[in-house]
This record gives sequence, C-alpha cells and structure tokens, in this order.
Amino acid sequence: MRAPITSIPSMINSIAKSIGVAPTSLGILTTLPLICFGLFSPLVPKISSRLGNEWTIALTALVLVIGSYLRIFNQSMLFVGTILVGIAITFINVLLPALITENMPTRIGAMTSLYILSMAIFSSIGAGISAPIAQAINWQFVIKILTFMALALFIFWLPNLRFNRRGTNETKEKSASPWLNKTAWLLLLYFGLSSFIFYTLVAWLPTIAINAGISANTASLLAGLFQLASVPPSFFIPVLAEKLNNRAPLVWGAGISTIIGLIGILIPIHSVIYYVILNIILGLATSATFSLLMTLISLKTRTSAETSSLSGMTQSLGYLIAAVGPVLTGSLQSSTNSWTSSLILMIVITIAFTILGSMGERQKFVFNEKK
Repeated sequence: MRAPITSIPSMINSIAKSIGVAPTSLGILTTLPLICFGLFSPLVPKISSRLGNEWTIALTALVLVIGSYLRIFNQSMLFVGTILVGIAITFINVLLPALITENMPTRIGAMTSLYILSMAIFSSIGAGISAPIAQAINWQFVIKILTFMALALFIFWLPNLRFNRRGTNETKEKSASPWLNKTAWLLLLYFGLSSFIFYTLVAWLPTIAINAGISANTASLLAGLFQLASVPPSFFIPVLAEKLNNRAPLVWGAGISTIIGLIGILIPIHSVIYYVILNIILGLATSATFSLLMTLISLKTRTSAETSSLSGMTQSLGYLIAAVGPVLTGSLQSSTNSWTSSLILMIVITIAFTILGSMGERQKFVFNEKK
C-alpha cells in the first residue's frame, strides 16, 4: 500500500532525466494518489457491499498490478498508471479496518498495529532503496520490482476469496450514514488536519533543513529518519488504545509533541543534532496520531459495514484536506520568503485537530445502537 507511492519521490530526478522533462513538472505524481484517496473513498463501501470485501480487494489488487506496470512506458502512462495505483490503494486503505472488525473483533489493537507497522516499514524501505537502485540500474527496474510485489499480493490474496461475504439488506440497514453524525465529522477533521501536517512535513522538512544550512545529503537522511521514527508508535499505539477506556491522553500527547517539534523549527538553531531530535519528535508524534485514528475507526464501530462506512468518510475529505497542506504552506513561504508564517499556521492547525480529536473520543461508538 505504501511502497508504490513512497518510492517515487526519491526517483523524481531519474524519471525526469529519462523522459526529458523538468523534475518540478513531476511533482504531481506524489499528489495524485492523495487526490484519488479523497475522491474515491466514498465509493468503496457501496462497491464492497455488492462484491464483498475479499473480492473487492482482489480486483483492486489486480488494478494495482496493471497501474504499477503501466508507469514504465512513457510520460502519459506514468500519470495514468499513478492514478490507477492511487485508486487501488484507496480501496485497500478503506477496507483493511473493516476486515479487521469483521474477522478479528477481539484483536483490533494487535492487528491494526501489525498492518500500520508493516506500512511504516515498507514506506521507509521504498523511500530508502529506490534511488540507489534507480541510479545503479534504472527507475523502470524499480517499478518492475514494485509491480512484482503487487502481483504477489494478488496471488497470495486469492485463497481469501472463499471467505467472501456480500452485504445483506440487514447489514445495509444497520450501517447508518456517517455524514450526518457529529462524532464521525470530528474524526474526519482530526484525520484530515493531522494528515495536512504530516504530508506538509514530508514535503518540506528537507527543504527547511537545507535553508537552515544543512547539506542536501544530510537533509535526505533526516527525511529517512522522520519516516523511521514512525515505526515505534505504529507498533504500540493501537495495542495501547484498545486497552484504554479513555484515549484522550493519547490524543493530547501526540498533539502536544507535534507542537513542540514545530516550535523547535521556529527556533534558529542550525545544528544537525538539533534537527535529528526534531525529526524524531515529529516522526513519533505524527505516526502516533495516524495510528490512533486508524484504531479508533475500528474501535468506535460495531460491524464491518459501519467500519467501512466510517473509514470511507474520514479518508475522503480527509485526504483532500491533506493534499492542500504542501501547496498552501509552500505558497505562504514563497509569498513571505520565510517559513515562519507556514509554521505558525501548522501550529494553529495542530491545536485545532488535537481539540477536535479529544472531542471525538468522548463518545464510545460513532453510531448509536438501534433498539
């Protein structure tokens, strides 16, 4: 789910040189999947209720294989393939929490921990090894490896089709619309605004470090450290969240840690060690927020249909909000020739999503049980 996306930014220069365009013209390749996440997430519950979760994932895994392979041919196919990859990952994104709720309702924390941890690890691997392989061989070879991984996913998923269950009328009736639910909206805003911060940091932290006098190579290593720091929270936050009745302290802890990291960037200290500490703090904090939200989607719903519905809603507008982050903060920096206004905006947004997240935690379940 992550390697096909996180591998691309590291190879942008190699891809641009190969097809004869400026690297800046390929920046949309990292934004297209986010747009797909936002646009197609609401469709997932409707399609999966007709086909069943297992069949839906099998078909979208096949789309992932096709989309990934198309990217090696030319510039047009690069964009078409990226869109198909984005659509495929959208479906898997939304359905994984629903699969956990449906098949392992007593192990939500452990299984959520497992899949978020695997995403963090493969995200780091994809970002770390793609550029060296692309330079040693070519970027098309990296895409072929990613396509082979997608094909392996499809093949290994096929035995699960015997467990496929299509949505019944009863299931559809019990799955209330989250769009009219206050708690669902609080979780959506919590996810969207926190993702705004995460994707902004992914996009601009290396640039901010370079502006502080740190070399480009070191800034690249710091970006890898930011991704690597996301691994520990991916492991323990879902398990901890499942055990706690009140998860507000986790919400506040992650939010305050993010604010501390952002304030740290505002302080003009031009030390590599200082930026190592900041990247670790921000990596831990943003990962804790994401891991907690993914766990809450399962913990605050009772059925697979409810989980799929809530997951689709939060990720639809949530990812569209996230996609605005790098563009808006980059524009602010260009207009003011300083990162100060962008960082202050990010601090305000972090305060907002922390308050909204703590409010969303108050109600045990998103949907009231029907009598």
